[in-house]
Amino acid sequence: MWFSVLLVSACCACATGQIVAAPNGTTQSQQSLKGRFFRIVTFEEEPFVMKSTVNNVTSWRGFCVDFLQKLAMKLQFTYELLEAHDGHEGTYHEGEGWTGAVGDIVHGRADIIVAPLTITSYREDVIDFTKPYMEYGIGMLMKVPDAHAQHDYWAFLKPFELEVWMTVIGCLLGVAVLMFLLAAMRRSFTRGALSDDGVNLGTTVWLSVGWITGDIAVPGGISIRVLALAWGIFTLVVVNTYTANLAASLTVKSLQTSINSPGDLIGQTEVGYGIFKDSAFQSFLEHQDGETGLETLYGKLWQEIQMQEHGLQQGLHEAVDRVRQGDYIFLHDGPFVEYEVLHDEANSCELMMVGNTFLHRSYAIGLPHGSPYTEELTITALEMKERGEIDELRTKWWPDSRCDLHGGSTSVSSAEGHVIAEFYGILSILGMGAGLALIVAAGEIAWYYVRRNKTVVSALDIKESHEEMVRRVVRECLAESKMAVHT
Repeated sequence: MWFSVLLVSACCACATGQIVAAPNGTTQSQQSLKGRFFRIVTFEEEPFVMKSTVNNVTSWRGFCVDFLQKLAMKLQFTYELLEAHDGHEGTYHEGEGWTGAVGDIVHGRADIIVAPLTITSYREDVIDFTKPYMEYGIGMLMKVPDAHAQHDYWAFLKPFELEVWMTVIGCLLGVAVLMFLLAAMRRSFTRGALSDDGVNLGTTVWLSVGWITGDIAVPGGISIRVLALAWGIFTLVVVNTYTANLAASLTVKSLQTSINSPGDLIGQTEVGYGIFKDSAFQSFLEHQDGETGLETLYGKLWQEIQMQEHGLQQGLHEAVDRVRQGDYIFLHDGPFVEYEVLHDEANSCELMMVGNTFLHRSYAIGLPHGSPYTEELTITALEMKERGEIDELRTKWWPDSRCDLHGGSTSVSSAEGHVIAEFYGILSILGMGAGLALIVAAGEIAWYYVRRNKTVVSALDIKESHEEMVRRVVRECLAESKMAVHT
């Protein structure tokens, strides 16, 4: 009797669709992939999926291709790899619906997505995701600044700010005037008893400059020398501070950019920037532009991207080519940015990642809603992560290279030397000083000849007057002699 009841219950359960264990340990709602054939859709993005066609034969390679092969081997299924009908991962458009690989799943053109597919809440509404197989952040790709492309001719002034230079010059003139006043006070109050020979405003100015340049001969009395000593200590600190800062700025020229985060892009016009069209990042930015979107960082970023000339890039290769032209930053998934930088040895490592990644997200496998294979794929992907197989694939496709991720391999060291253009500023000052010296010398020579001519004329005038004076004296003497004889 009990056996009959159990048999009837089992039959009813099967009739009502309740879950029954399968011989291989799975259930009807969790079917096995073993022995099944799947249409797997993907899209090109280095180094995840890369397509090449030779003699009308298409071949695929990349991180996701290797990942898919391992999954197929472990789960014993076969597949056909298809490309998304528009080459994108998938975005929803009003009136058109879902595009890209997501659209292929939604419209039944494919069974599974194996690609760098980002998990988003909007995609979760139409497809299922496995647990993530890789986490990433958005990176910013730009061309490495040329250390010698733009020379600052006045770099020797950079160790001090303008107010410091003004303070030093003011102190120099102030010390010179004070020295002159001290000498005048000593001479005036002592009625010339304490006279500082050779001390005037000109000599005190040159004395103040001399302490900086190394000429420290101090004329005058003790009070002037005390002031000169204080000025010497001041100049000692100033000169050594300047020398240290100048050496640091000229010998360690690290390649730094004023842009290190997406917030630094907003409001500036020197560098253009853009994103990949119909990407998950674009979808995220579009949804930031709501009622309060303009008050958020990413809402402002999206507003400015729409106004950029190259704000929405149609292709990844076109975007990288635009970056190579300079003055442009491309914002895209961090793994793609890393791959482009690390594989740029052929171009002398002219690309770099700006700052750190941001807006961290995850890649996962996509399946139709309610797919019975989601859990099995999730478990297998997690096992591959735990066993280090995902890390092995990552090392394969993102290997170490001589290109530094942040452009450090092209930084200029002190041993590399400096180009002559870096000294144009100080050379121009030297040239102006030499020219001024020549002009002053010419003026001194001209003044010398003018004074000499005046001296000759004056001497002639004095000679004639002297003869007349001699005649007069002789006449007076003769007159006096006659008077004496007569007397």
